[in-house]
Parts: sequence; structure tokens; C-alpha cells
Amino acid sequence: MLGLEFLVAGDIIGTVVVAATLESVIVLGLIILMRTFLSVALHVEVENRWPWQKRNDLS
Repeated sequence: MLGLEFLVAGDIIGTVVVAATLESVIVLGLIILMRTFLSVALHVEVENRWPWQKRNDLS
């Protein structure tokens, strides 16, 4: 999951450094949405709960 955050940061830097056209900003937004979905899906798969749910440490 941390790797996805680094990839998002790299895309943001790449978009800002190159040329901030409307098309590149829209593509960046779509990439961030997809990676956010993947991050949440990975969290649910690993932790078996939603990220905003409290951990149930009864064991």
C-alpha cells in the first residue's frame, strides 16, 4: 500500500514538472482515483475490515 502512495506522489510530481495541461490533470485525477480504490481494496483484503472501522482486538 505504501508503494501505491509513492507512485501517486511520482505522478503528481511528473505532472507538475512537465506541463500542467487540462488533459494531464484529468489523467492524473483518474490515476489517483484508481490507486485509491486499489489501496482500499488491498486494505479490506488484508485486514478483513474497512479502513474506517475500529480494530477488534479480543484475542
